[in-house]
Amino acid sequence: MAKIIRKQDKNIYIIFITGHLEFGLVAYKYKTFDYLPKPLVLEKLEETILRLFDDITESKEKYIRLNNNKTIIPEKNIKFIRKDGMKLIFHTDTRDYVTYNSFSKIQDQLPKQFIRCHKSYIVNINKITDIDSLQNIVSFSSNDKCYIGPKYKNNFMEVLNHGNFSKHLDGNHYIE
Repeated sequence: MAKIIRKQDKNIYIIFITGHLEFGLVAYKYKTFDYLPKPLVLEKLEETILRLFDDITESKEKYIRLNNNKTIIPEKNIKFIRKDGMKLIFHTDTRDYVTYNSFSKIQDQLPKQFIRCHKSYIVNINKITDIDSLQNIVSFSSNDKCYIGPKYKNNFMEVLNHGNFSKHLDGNHYIE
């Protein structure tokens, strides 16, 4: 299985958990992150997971943690985030992720390329394929769309037109 995974993606983290210690050398052949023998000791698993999160956090690719850190998704894959009642829906290149979280709390965690364009949408400007400023629609690949709200339009367009991505948008004014 590790051989197949490595052929698809050389950056995936692989952790072996097995009672067959003779496979330890094979596991490292495929550049695994860790090898945990059975019976699994909870403290060892926790240590491995903490090292994994440290490694992910320090890597060039950044991630967003959802669902109390149970799910992590690469920032670069997020097209936009939509608020739907108490739910937040992260629309990515491959699928949608649903979580229950505060819109403003998530907004505070996001890097500078994520801009609020509507009371219910935050977009990743690196994923925008088209903007229809007359109909107030932002388009992404795979025909995904979101809307530009009147309250956010002027600031959103100003940030896009002037390339001032060092500030996030909130309502009618910039915040630092």
